[in-house]
Amino acid sequence: MPDIPIADALFAALLSHDKDALDAIESHRAAECARLRAVICTDDPGAIDLDLGFSLSSSESVTSFFEGPRAFFMSAGASVQARLTGGRSNALIDFSLSFDSNFAEKMRAAIASENIQQADRDRVNEILMLKARNRNVQFDVLPFLIENTRLTRDNPDNERPLNTLIAFRMLDHLDWDAFRDDPSHFVFAVPCEELKASLRPDAEAYLAELRASEHVIHHEAKSAGTQALLLKFARLWHENRKPDKKRILHELLRFSIHKLGAISLTELRLIWSGMNSDLGSPFFGPITGRSKTMLKEIRGMAWDMTLLRVMEQVATASQFGSFFIPYFVSIDSRWRHLLRLNPVRLMLVDDADRRVLSARADELAFQRVWQECQQTVLQAEMTPEKIEARRRSAQTIRLDAMQQLVVEEESGWLEQALQQSQNKTR
Repeated sequence: MPDIPIADALFAALLSHDKDALDAIESHRAAECARLRAVICTDDPGAIDLDLGFSLSSSESVTSFFEGPRAFFMSAGASVQARLTGGRSNALIDFSLSFDSNFAEKMRAAIASENIQQADRDRVNEILMLKARNRNVQFDVLPFLIENTRLTRDNPDNERPLNTLIAFRMLDHLDWDAFRDDPSHFVFAVPCEELKASLRPDAEAYLAELRASEHVIHHEAKSAGTQALLLKFARLWHENRKPDKKRILHELLRFSIHKLGAISLTELRLIWSGMNSDLGSPFFGPITGRSKTMLKEIRGMAWDMTLLRVMEQVATASQFGSFFIPYFVSIDSRWRHLLRLNPVRLMLVDDADRRVLSARADELAFQRVWQECQQTVLQAEMTPEKIEARRRSAQTIRLDAMQQLVVEEESGWLEQALQQSQNKTR
């Protein structure tokens, strides 16, 4: 056991409910656990309610990153406090609402008093009322801003990201008490146009900083890599009349290693769940159903999966041993279905090694298939040298290289579709 990293050992023990392994870790490796934090979802009434009393789960537009409904939060600080108080501790918990670009645009339109459908206005008011009633609700603008920087790269005159950011910053000047009493209009400390003008310079500077940010460019490169992975999935899915799901997973793993330069475990896990869910996954419908607009839709799907990665990073954030619970706000039913099909049940964070291990729905079943993949595909790829090389590669992923890979995979898909069409006419 000492040869296995403590995060992997504890994760395996928690996932399989192996009491003997947990006892062995407690007896021999307790000191190593001081660097770990864990979120373990449960329905135990003694655990912490992930809604934190805000009734977030009642909103159709809001989806939690964690499965819930409650969770145990474990860390060195919480353990020390529990020992000193006879078993009770107060975990430090922050949470936020992140938005996709479509919902953020509805929010902007509502704040600008533009004509939008009543259903959209009701959704916006519902979210704003959460903050009006609970001032410590945080709105995270970074996810939709990262998404929207692509718009300004393609068209520098596109001011949608700027106008949306200004709208969200206007909320810092909103009279929340007045809104709570009457959500039909917004009352600001100064006239609306004057407020917009005063916020514009800082918003422009912030967006310029984001466009040049290596962090943002890295997310764009990851999104392009995921787009290439989804295109490869589409080709494999339609290669044969009856897709071989295990073979597809094996081939996608090879593609991740040899083309993307890193194992895209989260994305592969999502694809596997989409192939095997009894309910099916509408999110992957454009691929499995061979939509006529599939190539265009895959780009949006890739970004949606990248947003899930952004949420994962938010969930691992910590200040002085605290925990962060991210919620996501979207009007895209397919994306919400994907997230609700794959909620995180267990998350283990190694703050020293900056590693995160997550278990989603049906994780044990996936782990069995994954072990089979490792035996058939990964044996020669799991040396310490190659693992370290992939980690370095993942940190230096190039946007232009991933975009070129997308072009190659789209060409491959079109060639395959043409060949299959010709075969049908013979």
